[in-house]
Amino acid sequence: MITAFRIGDALRCVLINAPGGPNLAAPTELVVRCRPLRNSTFWRQSLVRNQNRVTVGDWNGIDLSSLASARTRNGIRAWEVDRLHLKDAKDTDQALDLLELLVAAAGAHGAEKVFLRLPCGSQMVDPARRAGFFPYFEEIHLVGQVAQESPSDAISGDSGKYAVEDRAESDSYGLFQLYCAATPQPVRDGVGLTFDQWSDAQEQPRSHRYESVLNFNGKIVGWRMREPFGQAAAGQVIAHPHHPDVMPRLIEMSRETPNWLIPSYQENAVDLLTRQGFQEAGRYTMLIKTVTVPVVNRELSYVEA
Repeated sequence: MITAFRIGDALRCVLINAPGGPNLAAPTELVVRCRPLRNSTFWRQSLVRNQNRVTVGDWNGIDLSSLASARTRNGIRAWEVDRLHLKDAKDTDQALDLLELLVAAAGAHGAEKVFLRLPCGSQMVDPARRAGFFPYFEEIHLVGQVAQESPSDAISGDSGKYAVEDRAESDSYGLFQLYCAATPQPVRDGVGLTFDQWSDAQEQPRSHRYESVLNFNGKIVGWRMREPFGQAAAGQVIAHPHHPDVMPRLIEMSRETPNWLIPSYQENAVDLLTRQGFQEAGRYTMLIKTVTVPVVNRELSYVEA
C-alpha cells in the first residue's frame, strides 16, 4: 500500500540507503550532471525542509519497492516531481498510483501546478498523462566546449545600445513581461498566466546563480542565467521577439556555459548553439498538472521526507 512518508520512514531509508534503482524523473540537476542524485543529500534536504517536500512510497516488508517525491519550486503554488523510483520500471500502474497520491499530497500543501520532466519516449509519460499531467513543451539538452575569451557586455541595437545589468529584485515584473512576449500562449497556459503563477513556477535558485538582463530604452528585452551544479553549469536565455539581434548576443555573452536546457519553441537559440558546435545530449518532455482543488486528507500526516 502506498502511503505518505513519516520521519521513521525517512530514517529507515537513510539506514538502508534507499531508494535504489534509477530515478525516472529528470530534474535539472540530474540532466546537467548526468549522474544519479545521492540519496544522502535527498534525505538530508527532506528532513530539513519539511514544508517544502512531500514523499510517498510503498514498503514491501523492510524493502522500499517504490517512491515518488516532489518539492516546491519558487513558491508554494508550484511543485516539481524530482524523484520517481520503481522496482519494476514497466509497472505503469504503480507509477500512476504514486503520482496520484503525490499530487494529492502537494495539493494539500497548496499546490496549484505540479511539474514533471521526463526523457522523451519514457514509459512514464503514459502513466503521467493518465494521472492528469499534460505535455506542454519539450526541452533540448545541448552540451559543448567552454570558450576561453570573455565577451563584451555592450551591444548595438537598431537605435542605440542595449545596457547589460545584473538582475535586480525590481526587474521581476519586467521579466514577466518578457516571458509573456517570448512564450507561446499554450505554454503560458501550463506554466502560469499571472505574475504570481509565473513567479512561483520558476525553479528554486541555487547558490551562485548568476542572472543578467538586457535593457533597451528602459524595457527588459533579454535575460540570461548561468547556474552551477557541482562541477557543471547550465544556462538559459529569453529574448524579446521584436528584437532579433538580442538572442545572438545573449548566446555570445554566455560562451562560458557548457550545458543548456532550451525549450523547443526557442528554435533560434537551438540553431545558434548548434552552429557553435553544441550537440544534443538529450531531449525531455515537460509535463504539468493543474491541481484545480487542493486535496485535504486528515489521514495523511506528512513529515515531507
